[in-house]
Amino acid sequence: MRKMITFSKSFFLMLLTMMGIASLSPSLVNPQIADDLYRIDITRITAVFDYYPEQYYVDCQTLVEFQMRPGQQRPVIHLDPVIRNNTISLLRLNNENLDFSSNSDVSILSYSDSSQQGIEFQRDLAAGLIHILEISYRKSLPSGYPRFSSEVNDLEGRGNEELFPTLNTPHELARHVLTFRVHSAELFRCIGSGLVVRDNADVQQWTLDTEREMASYTVMFVIMPEEDTILEERNIGGINVRVLAFIGGASINSAFALLETWLPELEANLGPFPMPHGLSIFLVSSGGGMEYYGGTISSLWALDHEVFHMYFACSTVNSTYRDSWLDEAIDSWYENSINPFYSPIAGDYRSNIVSGRTAAAVGFDRRAYNEGSRIIEAVARELGGRNEMIAFLRHVHSLYSFAPFTTLEFLDYLENYSGLNMSDRFMTWLYSADDTAVESDLGFYGPHQKVDMTPPELLLNKYGIHKKREK
Repeated sequence: MRKMITFSKSFFLMLLTMMGIASLSPSLVNPQIADDLYRIDITRITAVFDYYPEQYYVDCQTLVEFQMRPGQQRPVIHLDPVIRNNTISLLRLNNENLDFSSNSDVSILSYSDSSQQGIEFQRDLAAGLIHILEISYRKSLPSGYPRFSSEVNDLEGRGNEELFPTLNTPHELARHVLTFRVHSAELFRCIGSGLVVRDNADVQQWTLDTEREMASYTVMFVIMPEEDTILEERNIGGINVRVLAFIGGASINSAFALLETWLPELEANLGPFPMPHGLSIFLVSSGGGMEYYGGTISSLWALDHEVFHMYFACSTVNSTYRDSWLDEAIDSWYENSINPFYSPIAGDYRSNIVSGRTAAAVGFDRRAYNEGSRIIEAVARELGGRNEMIAFLRHVHSLYSFAPFTTLEFLDYLENYSGLNMSDRFMTWLYSADDTAVESDLGFYGPHQKVDMTPPELLLNKYGIHKKREK
């Protein structure tokens, strides 16, 4: 019998460096890069949003509590509306008023291989202390239908930095307390992640509290006119499920019919539903979907895919966007592997699905849906089959929820669980440069088609909105 020789992860990193492969993925060998990029650890984000639907804008008052990472001095935050349009009415760091237009107070940073920009504050801050950043600003909303909501797109790497100051990286875990105040005679509805409570106030007001630290890009909320929508709540096996849809839009009954079997299956296979306040769904009529913590904005077509992400993406969290290929691969594998003839990735497959992106890059490689899914099938075959792979995923979810991990750390979990060392194959499949293996066409992978929140034509007519014709 041939003797199997296994090597440690550090050996493979050394080997990659010798081969020149690690140069494509410097954070594999230098974890300091993440600290240099993100610099701060956010503990809490508090915000008040005053929404004026008839005027299409939101006045935002935000407060971020954070600590400096080891060896870092100057804080950086992401807040795209402020960078694009300086509408700041207050900028204060540790009770010192700053001028966003002054180079002595603020500098705008750009990053190679990323569309993101950062706001660097020109103050050196001490480690080991809680620092307070306050920013008040106005955000303009598109004219037309009166809706204020999250619009995250993890494929493109757009998170909630469009709405409040944050770090647009999956591993950033912070508690979020967001208050929404709607200034309108028209009645509105609000659903979202975590605990959402209607407050007694002079205006329509809701408070969203995630109650725990979680990734900012997974915070969801949707605020829309009450008379345009239907909201129904049911309990499925102890899970409170809220479905919001446009009148004349997607079928709420069809969504509940799917969830009546899907949620119990996921609990049986992967463990208890990970969000204590259940599931909030904004059900749209067409397009794909996007997952959030305890919620999704999704069509019926993508709903099962997005709800699976409550386990892998929203509670087990990856360290970087490029590592989040793993969430999509696991999700797609779970659906595809029902087919007994589903085939694993070829042993000689080569790609740069992970190493082709730097630690600063936003978004993940689209090959996750197809090639990535087949990589997970290869792991399943080594473990003994679909049931054995599901048992391993349940193990990972139970031990590592809300403890961000990389692709390589996932391999460590696999080896610790089963004794199986697949480092050499993963390095070839995900970390090898091969110009013949290119990112796939997104159009092939339905669940992550762009979310379409366009109201039905009846509502468009009500607001005098003319639907754009497709070319």
